[in-house]
Amino acid sequence: MVDKDSSEWLKAQQRGARTSRWIVIFVCILVVAGIIAGVSYIFLHKSGSNNSNNVNSADIGGDGNGSSTNKGNASVNTPVKTDQKFYTWDNKLVDLNIIPDPKLKKSFYGINYGPVNATYPWCTNTLGDVIEDVKLLSQLTNRLRLYGMDCDMSNYTIMAIKILGLKMTVVPTIWIDNNMTTYQRQYNDLFNNLKQHGFDYIEGISVGNEVIFRKEITTSDLYSRIADVRKKVLAMPGAPQNMPVFTSDLGSNVDQAFVTANDIMFANVHPYFGGVPVAQAAAWTFKFFEDFDVTPAAKQKKLAVMSEVGWPTAGESHQQSIASNPNLNTFLQNFLCPANSKGYRYYYFESFDTPWKTAMFTLLEGSWGLFYPDRSLKPGVSIPDCQPTAPSLRTF
Repeated sequence: MVDKDSSEWLKAQQRGARTSRWIVIFVCILVVAGIIAGVSYIFLHKSGSNNSNNVNSADIGGDGNGSSTNKGNASVNTPVKTDQKFYTWDNKLVDLNIIPDPKLKKSFYGINYGPVNATYPWCTNTLGDVIEDVKLLSQLTNRLRLYGMDCDMSNYTIMAIKILGLKMTVVPTIWIDNNMTTYQRQYNDLFNNLKQHGFDYIEGISVGNEVIFRKEITTSDLYSRIADVRKKVLAMPGAPQNMPVFTSDLGSNVDQAFVTANDIMFANVHPYFGGVPVAQAAAWTFKFFEDFDVTPAAKQKKLAVMSEVGWPTAGESHQQSIASNPNLNTFLQNFLCPANSKGYRYYYFESFDTPWKTAMFTLLEGSWGLFYPDRSLKPGVSIPDCQPTAPSLRTF
C-alpha cells in the first residue's frame, strides 16, 4: 500500500497548483491580447460557414429523445443522409465518411476529449471541427469524456456522433470553480442537452473535476450539487435509473464520504506525478488504483474508474518521470493491453495537446495528447491492438 501522507504524486500536484495560481494572472494578460486578435480573424472566417454548422437534432438522426438510428462503427461508418454541409473553423469542408487509418486501433476503453478551440468565452470551435475530431477518435474508442459544457462541447460531440452514424457515448461534465455563474450556465446547458438528445449517448454524468483538490468549494457543497443533479436527471422522462452521477478527483482523495456521495468512483491516477521511471509506470498505476480507489469503492460495493491516466511528451521532468514521445509509447505498450485484460475501466488522458494550457500554465500541462492539435499522431507512438473487455459504466 502506498502511504497517502507521503505520496510524492500528491505533493507534486499541490506544488503545481500553487505555482499555477501565481503564473496565471500574469500570463493571462498576454494570452488574452493574442486571443482577441486571433478571434477577430477567426470570426470573419466562421461567419461565412456558421449557418452550415447550426443544425437541429431532428435533422441528423434520432428523435431528440435518445432513440438513435446509429448503425455504424468506428472503421466503417454510415453517415446520415443530409444535404447539410459542415465546415471547420478555417472553412474546410468536412467529409462525413471515415477513412480508416491503419495506425489507429480501437484499444482504449475511453479517452478524455476537449475541442482545441473550445475555450470560453471565445468558443471558436465549430461543429465541423468536432466532427473531424470524432472521426479520428472513433477509431480508438467508443467512449469520450468531456470537461465542460461551454462552447457547445457536449452538444457538438453528440451531434457529431449522430451525424457520423457511430455507436459512441460521452460523459458530459458540469465544470465547477468558485464562480456560481459558471456553474449555473453549465448546469442549464447539461439539462438542455439531455432534453434535446436524450440518454442513448450518455455513459454517465460528471459534476466537476478535481474540485476537492483545488478546494474552490467545500466537499459538502460539492456533494450537495451531485445529489441535486442526480435527483433532477432521474426525474426526467426516459432517464435510465442506472444513469451514474459522480465527480472526479485525485485518486488519493477517494475516502468513504467520497464513495457515499458518488455512484461511481472517478479517480485521476497519474504515474508521472508518482515520479517513477516509465518502465515501472503501468505497475505503479495498477497498484495505486487498487489501493486507493478499487478497495475503498468495494467497501460499498461500488465501481472505480480511472478518469485520467496518461503520460506527457514535453515539459519538466518529475524525479525519474521524463516527458517524451518514446516514453509515451512505452507507457501505452505497458498499460493498454494489461488494463484491458484486467477489465479496468479508464479514460486515457488525453486526445490532443492543449496549447491554451501551455500558454496559461506550463509546457508540461499542455503536452499530454496522443495527437498534436492538427490531429497528427505523435511521432514514435504505436497503438497496441487489444480490445477493451470492460462493460459500460451503466451497470452499477
